[in-house]
Amino acid sequence: MRKRMPFISLLLFLFLKPSFSQKIYEVGTGQASLEPDGKFVSLALAGYASPWDGRFTIQWNEKGEIPSFISITGGKNGLYSVDGQSLFRSSLTNPLRWEKVGDAVDIRYISIEENIIIGITSDGHLKKGDLSKKRLKWKEIGITGRSVNAITIAADRLYLADGEGLFWIADISSGKVKWERTGIPLLKEVASLIDVDEKLVALTTKGVLFQQGSTCQHNKWIKIGYKNGITVVEDMAKIAVANHHIYGIDGNNRLYIAEHCSKGDLSARALAIRSGDNIAVIVGLDLTGINNKFAAIVKEELNRKRGLPISAIFINSSHTHFAPVTQNWPTWQESNRLPDSTYLYTTVKEAIINAVCQSLDNVKSAELFFGRGKAQLGYNRSLPDRPDLYDDAVDVIRFRYLHDHSEGYLFMAACHPVLGTIGKLNFSISANFPGVARKLIEEKRGTSCTIFLQGTAGDINPLDDSADVTGEKLANEVIAVLNRPMQQISGAITTFLDTIEVDIDMKSREELLVFIRDEKNNTNVMLAERNQIWGEIMLSHLQNGMKQFSMPVYVHTLNIGNWKLVGFSRETTSPYSFRLKELWPGKMVSVAGYTNDVSSYLPTRLHIDKRNYEGMDSFYWYGMPDTYPLDIEERIISQIQKNNR
Repeated sequence: MRKRMPFISLLLFLFLKPSFSQKIYEVGTGQASLEPDGKFVSLALAGYASPWDGRFTIQWNEKGEIPSFISITGGKNGLYSVDGQSLFRSSLTNPLRWEKVGDAVDIRYISIEENIIIGITSDGHLKKGDLSKKRLKWKEIGITGRSVNAITIAADRLYLADGEGLFWIADISSGKVKWERTGIPLLKEVASLIDVDEKLVALTTKGVLFQQGSTCQHNKWIKIGYKNGITVVEDMAKIAVANHHIYGIDGNNRLYIAEHCSKGDLSARALAIRSGDNIAVIVGLDLTGINNKFAAIVKEELNRKRGLPISAIFINSSHTHFAPVTQNWPTWQESNRLPDSTYLYTTVKEAIINAVCQSLDNVKSAELFFGRGKAQLGYNRSLPDRPDLYDDAVDVIRFRYLHDHSEGYLFMAACHPVLGTIGKLNFSISANFPGVARKLIEEKRGTSCTIFLQGTAGDINPLDDSADVTGEKLANEVIAVLNRPMQQISGAITTFLDTIEVDIDMKSREELLVFIRDEKNNTNVMLAERNQIWGEIMLSHLQNGMKQFSMPVYVHTLNIGNWKLVGFSRETTSPYSFRLKELWPGKMVSVAGYTNDVSSYLPTRLHIDKRNYEGMDSFYWYGMPDTYPLDIEERIISQIQKNNR
């Protein structure tokens, strides 16, 4: 009898183990900031093409009055100015206290890199000095031979903007300088020129800030700020950069430091759930959206670094209209057409990867629970005759750790985060109502682990006019769900990423020209410019021999036990949520839009028939050749049903 006990115990263990393991998961969370830092002078905000002058993150914080100067610049040791006789320096710790550091007789323009200072005299003589020496001595190294509006040094190259808007470059590393025309496009009325992380930034005499674009923008000057009368009311005359801080000086010699106007709540948040060898990672981003090409780059890096299957990484954007541009908007104003590549491929990419890696590194045993509530956050803005087509579900996932009973939450709702278009809020970085909801839940529940996913909000606008009100509504309902009995999640993890190919026929050249020239389509300057740009893009496609345009829809499915999470790419409209939940009646099914790719709207027959914004006009803003075919909803649902993931 004793000999048989171990064998019976083993059988009992093996019998019970699958049942036990399917209810206990390894769960981890991670988060990283998406806030831009000081290396970005200013970034364009996404979400609205209005005002057409643009929405930018910059604001100026006054530091006080400085002495009169002729020229001002920055270096690693502070700000430097000349008054026609002397060179002065103000330390970074106290920019209002100035000390003389050398003579600068007749020096009219200055720029500094490391310890090298370049000065230009009133008659165009170019002089060079070494600030590391005890006594500053100027050595003549050439002449400008042209008018001078502004200069700056970058990587041993001196850039000069002349009075005609042309840009010149000279090597100052050795010997006499030789000037050459640069490939930088014309920019007239330059008042100040600085180098910020190898990008030239110019301030014009009209107070408009421009940044030289990336290679894909053909080095064009892209607007990054202006006097909007709300967050920027100052009349800036000069700018300077010192130790990664941007300073501005107005016409009354008031000194300012540039800051991003922000609530400080943008983040990337990740939830990793593992069962045996299978894993799913859910990422929530406080961004308007990303494109599939970028998502693929991030996923491939996570696959290389951590061995995560591509289909296991689910990336959802909240679609806040108050985050920096992170996707392509080809027909918007030029400052919004492409994201700042440094922000996208450093700040955003690294934040996602860091958040995911954190979540993988801190997994602990936990139980998962599902609950669903309801909250009237919004309404169907495009189908007013169908108020029933609004999914008011608030889905909540609770993960409770076994070792200390601490908790965290993932929650979902469907509503456009567009609240705050009046005054300062319209120009401020903000996670909008999802950020408000997260903060309130964390405060009331004593946790720091909350993740928001955006539902099928393509045609849903908020009922209230305040992010605080909508966020509080959502938070209260999440907490109410947590206070009710929830269904435990159990079972294996499977992940699938499917592509539904849709090819759209290109319009003919004649059709394009008719559209562009139709006065009914060009009712204001903004639409006229958009339509012209859109037409040029389409004509270019035709000239390149394109007859069809690929507009795939990506469907991402995570089965975490008996909970199914389905994510659609694009700005998915609300009927898709209802249709998917009907495919699996009685099951715990959550449906998200804005997943992995946000490159247009995803309408249904109802939207396309009406030719409303979601059904037609939005496709011009996204640079698409046309809307989807009338039967797009049927095609997609039929394919999902066939796949039966």
